[in-house]
Amino acid sequence: MDAASQSLADALRASFGILKVIMAVLFILYVFSNVRRIQGHEEALRLRLGQLRPGVEQPGLVWALPFPIDEIVPLPTRKSNDLLIDSHTFRRNENEVGKPLSFISRGESEGLKPAIDGALITADAGLVHVQWKVTYKIEDVAGYVSQVSGREIEAAEGLIKALVETAGIHVASELTAEEAIRTKVDAVQIDMKRLVNERLTALNSGITVTRVELFEPTPPMQVRKAFDATQVAENFKQKHIRDAEQERTKILNEAAGAVHGRLLELLDEIDRAKAANQPHEEELAELDRMLESEVEGEAGKRIKDAGSYLSTVVGQMQSDVELYRTLLPEFERNPALLVARLWEQTKNEIFEQPGVSKFYRPGQSQIRLHIPLDPDETRLQEERRVRETEFDASKLKKTKWVPVGPEMD
Repeated sequence: MDAASQSLADALRASFGILKVIMAVLFILYVFSNVRRIQGHEEALRLRLGQLRPGVEQPGLVWALPFPIDEIVPLPTRKSNDLLIDSHTFRRNENEVGKPLSFISRGESEGLKPAIDGALITADAGLVHVQWKVTYKIEDVAGYVSQVSGREIEAAEGLIKALVETAGIHVASELTAEEAIRTKVDAVQIDMKRLVNERLTALNSGITVTRVELFEPTPPMQVRKAFDATQVAENFKQKHIRDAEQERTKILNEAAGAVHGRLLELLDEIDRAKAANQPHEEELAELDRMLESEVEGEAGKRIKDAGSYLSTVVGQMQSDVELYRTLLPEFERNPALLVARLWEQTKNEIFEQPGVSKFYRPGQSQIRLHIPLDPDETRLQEERRVRETEFDASKLKKTKWVPVGPEMD
């Protein structure tokens, strides 16, 4: 071969060598073209020729045959996703976007537009605007990919949105507007979560809702002020009820102590038994026992005072009876002597009383008592009382001393 042919052959041989190297590199790159890194919050499925392979790929590097033989489908299964659904709320104007509800006002003449304003109808034929904030997770990747149309997270959001819209209509139909907006918000959130999860499970979607939040519930803005006014009135009413209950408890505690609740129950039971002509001896016995031993407060004090007074009166009566029994034989033997002696004793008791002035008038057979008392005797009696009274420094009146002298001029 001549030199030109030899050079051409060498060039072709070198070109084919380079081409082989390039082809080898391209083949290696093609073989490893489907190497994926699965993030820590993801899991992945392997599809081979469009068919789902068993098993779930965990976070880390995953090798698969080149596309279109194998396909790796990663999904965020290890993190919670939030979805805001505003299908049941009113459409905000440009100048209302981002503002709190308290800064949005609508005239009463402005009606709702069903084509763009969403709302829920409650059991009392009221309208309620709500937004739903749903937190969900994909816990079964195989079920999600096989049952839910699409392989992106948007497919899960579309399904959840449709289920929330349907469940919201069902839940609102069993509540009043007041309950849906204020008094039963927690119950609404629990029921919504339960209903949505039941339907997701029935579909074998692999999705689980972990939280449903009722966000910004409100009546139509046209009647919001009137609705808030009713709430203010209700709060005012509840405050007065609480104050009255506190005052009632305070009065009952002062009247009967801590057992006043049981006392009221017993009294009600006795009244009901009397009205029905039923026996109530046990209730009366328990009531008597409590009044004697457990009742405190003002009623307990009066019961104790009454018991002490009863004991005093009974003691005095017993003393009078004993005195009568002692004097009766003496009266039967000599009535005049007994009467004279008792009269003499009575006169001595009268004259021995402090403050009684006594005058001796010879030849007078009558005894007269001078009323009112002699002023001199009253003054002497007061002096004796003061001297006999124990000195108590705490009873002295405080005196404000005012300094005087050259330094105060």
